[in-house]
Amino acid sequence: MLGGNPAVPLGGDGHRFRLLGPVRMVLGGAAVRPGPPRQQAVLAVLLLRRRRPVTVDELVAAVWGDDAPARAAGNLRTYAWGLRTLLEPGRAAREPARVLLGDGRGYALHTAPDSVDALRFEGQVEAARQARGRGDTAAEHAFLADALGLWTGDALAGVPGPFAEEERVRLGALRASARKRYFACALRLRLHHAVIPELTSLTREFPLDEELRALLMRALHGCGRQAEAFTVFADTHRILGEELGVAPCAELTALHSRLLAHDPPPVAPDHRPPAPARTPSPSRSPAPPLLPPPAPSPAHGALTEAVQRALARAEGLLAEGVDRGVVPVVTITGPGGAGKTELAARIADRVARRFPDGPLFADLRAGGLVPAGPGPLLAHLLRALGIPSARIPADPDQRAALYRSALAGRRVLVVLDGARDAAQVLPLLPGTPGSAVLVTTRSRALALPGAALVELAARPYAGEPFAGEPFAGEVADDPAAGASGREGLPPELARAARLLARHGTDLSVDAVAAVLDTGRESAARIAEALVDAGALDTPAAGSYHSPGRP
Repeated sequence: MLGGNPAVPLGGDGHRFRLLGPVRMVLGGAAVRPGPPRQQAVLAVLLLRRRRPVTVDELVAAVWGDDAPARAAGNLRTYAWGLRTLLEPGRAAREPARVLLGDGRGYALHTAPDSVDALRFEGQVEAARQARGRGDTAAEHAFLADALGLWTGDALAGVPGPFAEEERVRLGALRASARKRYFACALRLRLHHAVIPELTSLTREFPLDEELRALLMRALHGCGRQAEAFTVFADTHRILGEELGVAPCAELTALHSRLLAHDPPPVAPDHRPPAPARTPSPSRSPAPPLLPPPAPSPAHGALTEAVQRALARAEGLLAEGVDRGVVPVVTITGPGGAGKTELAARIADRVARRFPDGPLFADLRAGGLVPAGPGPLLAHLLRALGIPSARIPADPDQRAALYRSALAGRRVLVVLDGARDAAQVLPLLPGTPGSAVLVTTRSRALALPGAALVELAARPYAGEPFAGEPFAGEVADDPAAGASGREGLPPELARAARLLARHGTDLSVDAVAAVLDTGRESAARIAEALVDAGALDTPAAGSYHSPGRP
């Protein structure tokens, strides 16, 4: 079959066939259009059969599959004639074909071995495999770089038919595997900086590919960009949870743990893909709490009905949020002495089974006029999670990224006691589902995204917000008096805060009214607004003093 005429190889005279992207032909150094899509499909079959004959029936099945028309064989002859015209433009009408050979049974396309980019790609990948077997990482890296440089898009882009689709999948898988081996070689050769841009782009294109994400984490870590590496893991945990409802595979989780300990495992030469573990990762040992849960105050005795209701509501909100795959945030508010911290400790004990990696307690008040900032708090929390002090970045944003990464994959209840405002709390919130947050605060104005409010004990006169009504007192401009907590207050509240800051003893509502020279109801609303703004403390219901005073 198909014999009689010696074939003329095309590789030595500038002829090239490109299949790793849109189909292209370069004949005699000039670009030539390959013809309509079905003709390109015939060309692809013949090129990838490596000069072996293909029967008419095989071509019909490859180009049309089950949708072949009745005149498929006739159409094939038309496409073969079109290809011959392109491949041998100077051939006389009766001159035997020397490139595309054919008879009534089938066709064969004779080309030089190096004229087809897909075949060159496979050859370079095989050469890389052999270099890997010899332990020559530099040669493997070079072969893979050449192989990957042949691609200009998806293989056989726009070419119809079952054969083209199967080859797209096969060649695409080879490309993905070669690309990952290329990155692994680059990391072994300490070319971390060189691969970060492409790895970053690929992880955006293939967000569920955990192996690419592991490579990016290694590259970033190798450049000293640890916080960014941990952010990649946190993002992976979030995306897998949202898209697939699973945790990262065991290998990626183990890599994350070793990077946290500054002990990255070596990059294996063959960089086999991680096993597709599709079950949640096992729980880690519980993280030690930053502060021990406070013991219940004996003064409170048995739980009141209001506390029992608040306890049940908070527990239900946390459980519902975890079951929905979000990070539930529950804010407990109430006046000083109402038992907010005790309630938080009771809730943590009740829901402990849902958070096997332990509670994290943080006191946000810092014991002074100025509330604790997120930077120091993050450092304390990171140490409580087992991160060595030497590994904690100085930059607060990098600390926050490391904190979110350290929590990813864990199930922790974060208890933030004595919050002053949202800016203090937001950097301390986990970034991935599995954990939950309890916040205690005296301020009813503390607004956190998606947080549910549990009011432990209603404060008197707190039913109506401060409307900004004037009061009679004239206030001297004393910037030093009671400066804490007044930034951003409306002028009326700022003047009230300055007046009240001069009084060192607890003030009742009547005393506030006297200081401000206003009515009792107005004084109560102003005092409660100042409590919500963090400019006034309320150690007990109906009693007020400036922050930091005894």
